[in-house]
Amino acid sequence: MNKFDEQYEIRLALYKDIENIMDFIHKYWKKDHILMKDRRLFEYEFLEGKQVNIIIAINRKTCSIEGLFGFLPCSHTSDIEKYDVWGSLWKVNDTQDNMPLLGIELAKRVYALTGCRMHIGNGANPKTTIPLRKIFFHDKTGKMKQYYCLNPSVNVYQICRVLNPRRSRYKVAEYLEGVLEIPTMEKFNEVFDAGSFDVYPYKDNWYVGKRFYSHPYYLYKVFGLKERQEVVAVVICREIEVKGVKILRIVDYIGNHAAFAETGQFWRQQMEEKGYEYIDFYEFGMDDKVLEDAGFVYRSDKDKNVIPNYFEPFLQENIDIWVHYKYVGTTFFKADCDQDRPNIVRK
Repeated sequence: MNKFDEQYEIRLALYKDIENIMDFIHKYWKKDHILMKDRRLFEYEFLEGKQVNIIIAINRKTCSIEGLFGFLPCSHTSDIEKYDVWGSLWKVNDTQDNMPLLGIELAKRVYALTGCRMHIGNGANPKTTIPLRKIFFHDKTGKMKQYYCLNPSVNVYQICRVLNPRRSRYKVAEYLEGVLEIPTMEKFNEVFDAGSFDVYPYKDNWYVGKRFYSHPYYLYKVFGLKERQEVVAVVICREIEVKGVKILRIVDYIGNHAAFAETGQFWRQQMEEKGYEYIDFYEFGMDDKVLEDAGFVYRSDKDKNVIPNYFEPFLQENIDIWVHYKYVGTTFFKADCDQDRPNIVRK
């Protein structure tokens, strides 16, 4: 208990709070925000049993929500020393006479109310959130790297803008025996245990099932990388189509990083067979050489090519994604947190 508790009831939200939370998002964040329009998506993101994974501050006098901080679990583990969460919604009602640093207090309560080992962020605003995380939480911060692989068979690129057709030779596979598509969660459970890797953040099969196989709108492709008759890593992708042109985005990677270095031929085959204009891969924490050996090139600040990140609506611009974390060795990918989320209401 501290001075904030005198003015606010600060707690985890419940199912009954959802309407008020969505109304708060509408009034104080963005009136057309997807999470105040689409209840199905909201519940998919935050509802876990009767609990809503959002910390709310309720004014004790007015009984109104004055601030909130949402989080997304990386696993369903009972081992609290491996329980990591991503931060998501973070907003305080700036129009009220609220206590200074209420938003910071809500972010601090994540640890107390969840017992998590690490609270990390993906897609943080470099002008606001990143400085706050450094000052108040002493977090490490960084910018994700975007790698891409252009389809050499394409003459005119439409989704990306190519001024310099950069391409890289890929490494011939030595240990990789094959890449197999894993179409269902049942099959995934048979061939791979995400929780066997002690990494930051810790992900398990529950997370894979919820995040990818059970997504209400997106269809993800899950590929297993096989060595010595065993799946040693999984690559998760999402196909995107814009005006009849398709690309493939690698949005998550779990397992042995070194195995990715020998996947170059597979991605070339995918581009040729499916007609992808290119494949891209946002990541943080992987060895650059692994990506380069797979035939991907790094979109540096000097790269004049444009490899878009926003598709709802489509924006042909390069976009940097910033992260914050606690421990050296933490990895980030495009689908972490809420960075691969619909922004247009589906019917």
